[in-house]
Amino acid sequence: MKNISIIDVAKQAGVSVTTVSRIINNVDYPVAAKTREKVLKVIDELQYTPNKAAQGLKKKFSDIIGLIVRDISDSYFGEMANGVTNRASELGYLSFVCNTGRNPEDELRYHEHLWQHRVKGIILAGGGLDQVDYKKKLENQLLRHEKYGLKIVSLAPQGIEIPYVMINDFDAGKKVTDYLIQRGHKKIAFMGGPSKVFTSIERLKGFKAAIDAAGIEYNKNYITSSDFSQKGGYEAFSSLISKVSDLTAICCANDNIAIGAMSAIREHGLSIPKDISIISIGDIKEARYTTPPLTTLTIPHYEMGQMAVDVITQWKEKVEITLNTSIFERSSVRVLDN
Repeated sequence: MKNISIIDVAKQAGVSVTTVSRIINNVDYPVAAKTREKVLKVIDELQYTPNKAAQGLKKKFSDIIGLIVRDISDSYFGEMANGVTNRASELGYLSFVCNTGRNPEDELRYHEHLWQHRVKGIILAGGGLDQVDYKKKLENQLLRHEKYGLKIVSLAPQGIEIPYVMINDFDAGKKVTDYLIQRGHKKIAFMGGPSKVFTSIERLKGFKAAIDAAGIEYNKNYITSSDFSQKGGYEAFSSLISKVSDLTAICCANDNIAIGAMSAIREHGLSIPKDISIISIGDIKEARYTTPPLTTLTIPHYEMGQMAVDVITQWKEKVEITLNTSIFERSSVRVLDN
């Protein structure tokens, strides 16, 4: 069977070789969406990849592991990246860290780049988006990777069936909420991440389940969302406090949101935990240095990264691993007098 060339792709798609090249290399040049879709379909049908036919991908992969992260500047992802890169190096693999800046289109492009480089596996750090088009494209990538033996592992929920090494985000949301309820809190707010990100969706579901089990009435005014940043947490609290004034505690979907909220709480003349208790999820390194130190759910970020590399390099079967979490008690939550 002859090797498939870029000329074959162009001929079957009915476009120029230049157009195919622009699409393959993601050149900053306008190409009609229908044309791009048609060319990518032909590329898949012909099993074409630059410099190497896809038939060869079935049998041979490079000693490279790709890690796609949403925000490498976030300690949450930084610790995962450390686990991946260190473990990969120990096993003799090279690792690429691809930072998407939380842009889903960039993420999907990285899948293509890593595929073209014949990586051994791809690790996804960060929850997927609850958007039909995004999920469909990600699922197509996954199906193609699996077809040719390229392994993929997720460190967060993606909304599709995918091998994973992660925590139970529903359980995480429920666990931190239960912690507050057990300490006498009933006026509890939830400050989530982006409403379309599955990580945030699952943690909010856990929060709702905990207050429902405790017989606490759900109040949508106690729920707010932002991005997973300190700036997002700061702005979310300012919005929240303008709607409700009787809060005693806040659950935050991650530590960065909590750190930003803590700053806003102090600017509003309130004390932590005397006036408002606060708890979050993640236990990033900054959590121990807040004022007061932040009570948070510990996630084994580094170990998750290590284990994902082991799954790619040493496991043959599909893997679904859920890791345990625990609450690290510091000084940001107080027990209410009943």
